[in-house]
Amino acid sequence: MIPKKEISLLPEGENPDSLSYRAIHWLTTVGRVVIVLTEFIVIVAFLSRFYLDRKNSDLSEVARQQKAILESTKDFEKEFMFTQNKLNTIQKFYSQTPNYSQYIKSLVESTPLDVVYDSISLQRDETTSEITSNASLFAYSEESIVGFMTNLTLNPTIKTVDIKTIEKKAKENKYLITIFISFKPAQKT
Repeated sequence: MIPKKEISLLPEGENPDSLSYRAIHWLTTVGRVVIVLTEFIVIVAFLSRFYLDRKNSDLSEVARQQKAILESTKDFEKEFMFTQNKLNTIQKFYSQTPNYSQYIKSLVESTPLDVVYDSISLQRDETTSEITSNASLFAYSEESIVGFMTNLTLNPTIKTVDIKTIEKKAKENKYLITIFISFKPAQKT
């Protein structure tokens, strides 16, 4: 039998200083390290994918829960904002409404005991912000009417007094009086 001859693709007496020898030697030594490092990076990236997928699913679940919370409070927030707007409108209205009680108090202080109010209305003129009053009242004597009118003209909060009507009913012992009063602007304190 003929001995087997080994076949080698490498040249037999290659010069270690030749370029081809150095390239093959580098590829077989350093190239192997590069391939191992590349495989290591690929394995690390593959394994980190499991961690990142878990973290992504956790964050997605948290985002879904927070979205559900926001959706459930949306109706409440709309109702709250609507109520807040109502309260702001009411507060604005009351801040612009004059203090009518001081004007009524002023009228009461000027009214004699035997003069009785049938009706009284106070209003504020939107353009001039002047407070006026229309009053209908009964008096049982002419002296009470004169005293009442004198008190109104001397009252420091009243600007003008206009008597619309004074009438005595037949078979009744009382006078029906209708007056219009314009008040001075309220003093700011």
